[in-house]
Amino acid sequence: MSALGGIMKLTILIILFSLSTKNSVAGPILKDVGIIGLLSHDLFAWDRKNEVNKENGRLDLSTIFDYEDGKRWMKGGDPKNSENSPVWSVTKRIIDFHKTQLKEHNPTTARKLTVKFFHQMIRDSFHRISGMDFPTEAIEEKVNNTEQAALRAMHDILPGRVKFFRGPYFPLKDFSLTNFLFLRLYLNDKELDQKLKSFDGDYDQEYKEIKIPFTNTVINLMEVDRKFIEKFSPYKQSNMLRELKRVGENEITISEIYFINHIINLFQKGFCSKGNEWMPNELPCY
Repeated sequence: MSALGGIMKLTILIILFSLSTKNSVAGPILKDVGIIGLLSHDLFAWDRKNEVNKENGRLDLSTIFDYEDGKRWMKGGDPKNSENSPVWSVTKRIIDFHKTQLKEHNPTTARKLTVKFFHQMIRDSFHRISGMDFPTEAIEEKVNNTEQAALRAMHDILPGRVKFFRGPYFPLKDFSLTNFLFLRLYLNDKELDQKLKSFDGDYDQEYKEIKIPFTNTVINLMEVDRKFIEKFSPYKQSNMLRELKRVGENEITISEIYFINHIINLFQKGFCSKGNEWMPNELPCY
């Protein structure tokens, strides 16, 4: 084989490899738990008594800046945003970004820029988890319970325990995300960048026995989600988890699960900017 022929063959192999990996899944990291958790709080605020969503269904950071008329934004807004260390760590970064913007811009512009900052986080997270391109169109509808149910099924991926990366002299190696002592722990970048295990069709044990401090109450998140999914959607949790297990075993990709359209629609609706002063006009909304 000539030198030119060898170079051409190598070039073709590189191109083929690039094409095959272009849309590959980078894999979820702990930061994605925080981003999607905050996204969920920004889209849904479930009123259990009346069984209605009290949020506006748009990704405008109302969960931070509009909660209690904006009086708690420096504390994270809705208390839910500080009851999980990855969510709190993402929320705190957004708050810090907003504070920086306020030094250079008026409050309206600062919030718009902060929402845009959050949107880029969401886009990056969407691609890491799914490997898919982000939707190019938004939907002018409210998010619904079926979409919330589909998102709840994704709790499969929540890690029960995660690692500390704080040097050799730090006394702890890991911790439980459901331990109330660590709920408001601010995670560093290396901790947020740690990779998560893939879907396995089950919830980690820590989420099946969440202990509410100073009470005898124990919550099984898997059971809470099951009741919601089977009451407010046409699906069964067991089937959804079985499908996600196939993703974890590399039988199918996230884009092939039968309820993925509800997840995509949720993002499309959340990104619709019509009638919302805080939302950047990033996607055409129909």
